[in-house]
Amino acid sequence: MCLKKITLLLIVSIILSFSIRIVGTVFPLIFKSIFVVKATILFNVLFILIHLIFWLVFYREYISKIKDSLKKACMLAILGSLAVSVIYLKKIPFVFDMYVHFPILLMNPYFDAVVPLISSVFHLSFFLFFRKELSHDEETVLSKPISSIIIGISIFIFLHLIVLSNFIATKRFYWLEHMPRSFALGTIPLIIIAVLLMLFFYYSFYRFIDSETPENRIK
Repeated sequence: MCLKKITLLLIVSIILSFSIRIVGTVFPLIFKSIFVVKATILFNVLFILIHLIFWLVFYREYISKIKDSLKKACMLAILGSLAVSVIYLKKIPFVFDMYVHFPILLMNPYFDAVVPLISSVFHLSFFLFFRKELSHDEETVLSKPISSIIIGISIFIFLHLIVLSNFIATKRFYWLEHMPRSFALGTIPLIIIAVLLMLFFYYSFYRFIDSETPENRIK
């Protein structure tokens, strides 16, 4: 089943993507190699596309079939994932030594600073609604994992707010890992906690897909 496979791919890609991010923050010298930089960009593009595909399949095979009331919230989450994917995709020309003239909106630093925050808010809203709409069978397995991912996303919203606040204050855009080293290292524990909380949901949902509850027999 597509949903189960893409959920597993998402779990693996989350682990690898954030492991690379953390290693790169602790050992920034590895990114002096242009090959490593380009390889990391391509992997991050792969990760964000898997994330987007997960939401599309999740909507098609789960939400649209048994959670009709969550369609609008899920569509916003998909829109947020799509917008974030643009941030990663626009780096591809650099990997292949190409020059592409993107629209002014996409090149504006505010786009990179604001879009991940808005996307996270959309995802947070979805899971808040999802928790309210859990059936008895879902609640038994997914209640705690959904609360877990809500906390994880909230942590990322806090981190996105730091990035946005720094950009507004300095007029220069930096991802967390590119901020002063002591500060970047200080965010690693928060990132690890947030990722583990999110992985708890995805792993629980991955197992739930195989459960024998009537409403969860997704073809």
